[in-house]
Amino acid sequence: MDAPGHSATVLYVDLSSGSARSEPLDPALQKAFLGGWGITNRLAYDLIPPDTDPLAPENAIIIGTGPFTGTIIPGSAELVVTSKFPLNGAFTTGCGGGSFGLMLKTAGYDYVVVSGRAPSPVYLTLAQDGVELHDAADLWGQDSFHTVDELRGRHEPCSVIPIGQAGENLVKISVTAIDKGGTVGSGGLPAVMGAKNLKAIVAVQGERATTVAHRVRLERLVNELMEHIMGYRLRPTLLEGGLRAMFDTAAGAAPIRPTLSGNWSELKLVPGKAIGEVHQRSRKALACASCPLADKEVCRVGEGEGNRMVTYVTHFGLGGDYGAESAEEEFRRSMSFLDAANRYGICRFSFEAVRDLMVYLSQQGMLTAEDTGGVALEDDFATTMRLLEMTALRQGFGDVLAEGIVSAARQVGAEEHAVHIKGFNMLTDPRMTGLGTHEFEYMVNPARCVGIPGSLGSPSYNPGRPLAQWLREAQRIGIPGPAMERIFSPTSFHPGRLTRYTEDWYSLSNCLGRCHRLYINRFFDADLVAALYSAVSGIETSPSELLKAAERAWNVSKLLNARVGFDRKDDRPPQAWFVPLKGEGAEYPLVDYYRTTVLSAADIEHLLDDYYEERGWDRESGTPSPRTIRELGL
Repeated sequence: MDAPGHSATVLYVDLSSGSARSEPLDPALQKAFLGGWGITNRLAYDLIPPDTDPLAPENAIIIGTGPFTGTIIPGSAELVVTSKFPLNGAFTTGCGGGSFGLMLKTAGYDYVVVSGRAPSPVYLTLAQDGVELHDAADLWGQDSFHTVDELRGRHEPCSVIPIGQAGENLVKISVTAIDKGGTVGSGGLPAVMGAKNLKAIVAVQGERATTVAHRVRLERLVNELMEHIMGYRLRPTLLEGGLRAMFDTAAGAAPIRPTLSGNWSELKLVPGKAIGEVHQRSRKALACASCPLADKEVCRVGEGEGNRMVTYVTHFGLGGDYGAESAEEEFRRSMSFLDAANRYGICRFSFEAVRDLMVYLSQQGMLTAEDTGGVALEDDFATTMRLLEMTALRQGFGDVLAEGIVSAARQVGAEEHAVHIKGFNMLTDPRMTGLGTHEFEYMVNPARCVGIPGSLGSPSYNPGRPLAQWLREAQRIGIPGPAMERIFSPTSFHPGRLTRYTEDWYSLSNCLGRCHRLYINRFFDADLVAALYSAVSGIETSPSELLKAAERAWNVSKLLNARVGFDRKDDRPPQAWFVPLKGEGAEYPLVDYYRTTVLSAADIEHLLDDYYEERGWDRESGTPSPRTIRELGL
């Protein structure tokens, strides 16, 4: 029987036997974890043995929605997928947008657990009138965009989680995109699907609506929220020009763009190219279900029959420096790279990290053509595209790159040059930005760092924000008064203690099925989220009760990974952070967020101590203490 916000059903699919069964969702799980990744992580704890190989049939793919999914609450299309990922062997939860969560709920399911291995390639359809495995021999070898288009033609209206050639070839830096746009699964989720001979999962739209307990009350809250969102001064800029244009408007476009060298020891100053106008002409904004903003787009590059490329990207995709002489050609190269990466199903950030490292090693004379199978590792567009294809197909030296930055460096005898945390590369460097919650989260996230934000909202992504803004954001997400006193001083903040609460806010979003990206997240606060949850569920709930459930979910994620050996030794920064970054005429040491103090390794250890204390975790192991486990009912 449906409960408000839930269909109260978990679907289990065994690919080995081709069987499926559904069971009612345990009400105790719903109460303890709310939904989303709290429940998918708890199911993973119960269902996946800790010593399971990520590519073995015993590993499971656990898909989950939240109680906000399928309602009129803006930005509530977040889908979570939990599994043991092959890049580093950790239990990871990927988050993505699109329409899959909505479609899944209309078909009558909150959660889907897929295990086993099909004897031959298949795709799975989840529909209100039944669950079915279909032969996918004709799709095997096709890219992810083609797969989505083909399956939409067969099952529309529907939503698709596909894999491209990278997933089929078990590439560990693979990623996929729900409906071509909602990226999910960095670290090898498509490889897990490929190992199961699972080409795609399709949620077919059904007729079951998400019930809410207090419809009128919910409508009133949403109407007021929508007024704020629609009146946001940067909303037109975001829709017309994307996130790049919004940042340029807010901060001013920089004519020179700093980038890092392959070993993160030197800054390169890359002249900025005026591709913004070309980008704006080519794009059309795309949004997830229920979102009044948009962080995805379809781009049409080029003119004339046979000369036009149509691709789908997120706002975060635009970038790179490919050596073109004109803005038009630079944009075409940027889009060509992103289109190929997305079609193959390769994480562009993970690929760029391992590619940059190998180019650096080649430039330093540490790699030869003999080591690379005859491939000259040049820092140019043609080499990048060639290596991308080789990686997706595991051809030649691409088989090395497909393993990710740590294993690739180890295979060429240069593991000490791999800059990573828990096997993942990082997107920012605190030597350039200062150590805020975003960078601290790289260290302490239970499983990964690529794509994981500090989660507070706008300040955590940008250097130099005034302290008053951090204070407002901290109050917005419901940090209690005593903790505020521990976190904030008159001139600064403690990134370790603050990160604990930004994680819980991020966790709450993922439990409810609500997008945590900054341009939609900024309109929500703890009081509003509690009011929305109470209206949907009919359970009168306070902000502190919701945040306690989110804390419980975060601790389960940590316990999952503690079982496979991740502890304090893994919550460490790369050694490169403690070597000043060399720029033109200047050096940049590791510093605090406001760039007033140079930080040593001992300083980082003290920050970690305080983070564990704030979490109620054991300082020695960096894992939840028995007392915290008892207090959270775990």
